[in-house]
Amino acid sequence: MFEPSLILLLLLGIFALVVLLITIGEWFEDIESDMGSQSNPNSQVQLAPQVGVFHRLFNKAIAGEPVTHGTTGVISSTLFTVFWWGLKWHPALAIAVAAGITILFHMTLSTTAHVGRIASANVFGQPLYYDVVLTQLPLIASHAFIVASTITAVSYLFHNLFFAVIDSVMLGQYLGYPIAIPLLGLVFGIIAGAIGSSTGDVHYGAEREFQHAPYGEGVPMGLHGHITVKAEVGYRMSMDIAYFCAKYGGPLTGLTYGMIILLDNLRLFAGNIMNNVIVNVVIGVAVVTTLILLNRYLEKWARQKFGHYG
Repeated sequence: MFEPSLILLLLLGIFALVVLLITIGEWFEDIESDMGSQSNPNSQVQLAPQVGVFHRLFNKAIAGEPVTHGTTGVISSTLFTVFWWGLKWHPALAIAVAAGITILFHMTLSTTAHVGRIASANVFGQPLYYDVVLTQLPLIASHAFIVASTITAVSYLFHNLFFAVIDSVMLGQYLGYPIAIPLLGLVFGIIAGAIGSSTGDVHYGAEREFQHAPYGEGVPMGLHGHITVKAEVGYRMSMDIAYFCAKYGGPLTGLTYGMIILLDNLRLFAGNIMNNVIVNVVIGVAVVTTLILLNRYLEKWARQKFGHYG
């Protein structure tokens, strides 16, 4: 017989694990997209050869990050369901194998995308560097593996939590989603890509490629494609961007996704514990209002400290 307090601690422990997994997964998602020039700077990377700027950056942007990681999430979660539910594998083993197979698809798409992009730019003289392909692909694969693993694990936890019963107490009345694991993987993957595209790269990847532009200034039309191609030593490669983004952009992007999962599910959890939907609404309104005020304060503080945008 479990005490109610013990069941509550168990729920909070699983909840904390989910937030931790999402935070780590999104952290790696942002860095993975940076190495593939898949977010904000990708149009400038594609344009560079046309204005005479040859580069050694990996560019796998044939779709937006939400589409890419939604695909990764649904493939990995579907394979996991087959291994875990169909073949009765242990969940940990099923997650690892499913994510590993998914990364083979991911690497194939990355290779064809990059080679296709460079081949189309060959008319402007842009060469295809094989060493760029060989050195960047393992890094992209390793980071994408973490993303696929965490998305699949979180989908599994949320799905099973909803249907779990302890001492006739249904945990699903507090946390979890009654949604099939592949669909959860698709949704969590799309959200991961959307957050990675809008949060990390813009602030810590884009301006690194345009570091010669004044602070806050958009890229003038006449300078489009003039990306920064020189690193501290030699030519810049995508791994240099990953190194730059790993310090701030990746962690903050992970924190963003983690906070979204934390706050939204905490709102549901508190309302479900009190069995009152009004509590859900009140907490949601309080969270949104607080975020609006914090954003306004942060913008004013940044303008006062760094000056107006150029």
